[in-house]
Amino acid sequence: MITIATRVGAMLIVVASVAGAALADDDKDHGQVLYGQYCASCHGQYGEVSNEVIPNILGQYPGYMLSQLANFVSPDPKTARGGVVGDLKRSILLELTVQDFRDIVTYLDSLEYKVVGASEAEAKARGELAYQGWWLANYAGCGNCHGDDQMGLRVRDPQTGELDPSIYAPFTPKLMGLKGGYIDRQLLNYQEGRRAGGMAAMKHIMAPLFRTPRLIQAIGAYAKDVSVVPLVEGYGKELTD
Repeated sequence: MITIATRVGAMLIVVASVAGAALADDDKDHGQVLYGQYCASCHGQYGEVSNEVIPNILGQYPGYMLSQLANFVSPDPKTARGGVVGDLKRSILLELTVQDFRDIVTYLDSLEYKVVGASEAEAKARGELAYQGWWLANYAGCGNCHGDDQMGLRVRDPQTGELDPSIYAPFTPKLMGLKGGYIDRQLLNYQEGRRAGGMAAMKHIMAPLFRTPRLIQAIGAYAKDVSVVPLVEGYGKELTD
């Protein structure tokens, strides 16, 4: 019998194996079918839905998505995602296999997208509060790990010296498209122990620092007009033209 612990162990091996590699051996078409059955009702047809409760997953690092799937099904309180959302996701994901997870992530990773509204110029055009939010998101803490314009961690390859967003990608997500309320709730979850894993700095430094009304308001003003748009014919035409 395959236990939850066995499944999580296998998932962690999968995460490590794809940290910087393509998921070339997995079934994108099967993943698309599974995504439609299990994920699309909340996350949207292409993973693009983003609001105060649901994060967009379009454009996210494959390794990070696999690590979070592993956390949702984990029985270990040191890594598990708790709360009502965690319980709901766990009940859904336990119907799937490790290979199913890989196939879903392969499908999502195959989708092309465009980020709208994340740049300094776009934030500045939306007013002082949004521009303050852009600065906070990119330079006052978040950007040190999550990258410029919320586009993910940028680390220099030790061999080439070039910026390489794939390094450490499974564990430091892109924040592009996440809304202020969702970000605030995740910081609170880190503070109160409902979201485990990750860096201790999230619980002990970043969450207490950023969960103040003024800072969250500014980040929310910036984030509300940042979207991750699938480059699919007929979708969001007014945003991608």
